[in-house]
Amino acid sequence: MKDSDTLKAEFNRERLDMEKYILVVLFLVQQRWGYIINKEFEKDQITTKQWLLLVTLGNAFDHPPSMQEMAEAMSTTHQNVKQLATRLESRGLLKIERDANNRRILRLKVTEECHKFWENRTEDDIKSITALFNGLEDIEIQNLFEIMAKMEKLSLNLYTEYKNL
Repeated sequence: MKDSDTLKAEFNRERLDMEKYILVVLFLVQQRWGYIINKEFEKDQITTKQWLLLVTLGNAFDHPPSMQEMAEAMSTTHQNVKQLATRLESRGLLKIERDANNRRILRLKVTEECHKFWENRTEDDIKSITALFNGLEDIEIQNLFEIMAKMEKLSLNLYTEYKNL
């Protein structure tokens, strides 16, 4: 396989070529980081998707979200969220409760056990996250942060458009 510098040089001609390169590289990074996160949480018996659900639950909502709200946030199905949440509930990391106003709605709530789990991981998480971005300068991190925030909005808009086709 060609090395990444060679591939980058070959695709550094026109905007569409660079976009193709970026698309493939994003998927490769996602695959590799998914593998790394799976390894990091292997001893805790948590998968990458379960990790993503917990991180999303703990950071993206100011209320206990419904299964459907979580599915929308994660760009997945209600059934997938329910499967992930059920496994995490059996581990004591979240609670699935019926909505007080509408008994058909199931809400996800973080447990005290979940807070303890993350507190115990703080040092490991700092090392892991730092390793993922090792080699990038502060300004590059700032630029990447801004670009990724923009990409997230663009991808959400396009995702919503495709869902409504």
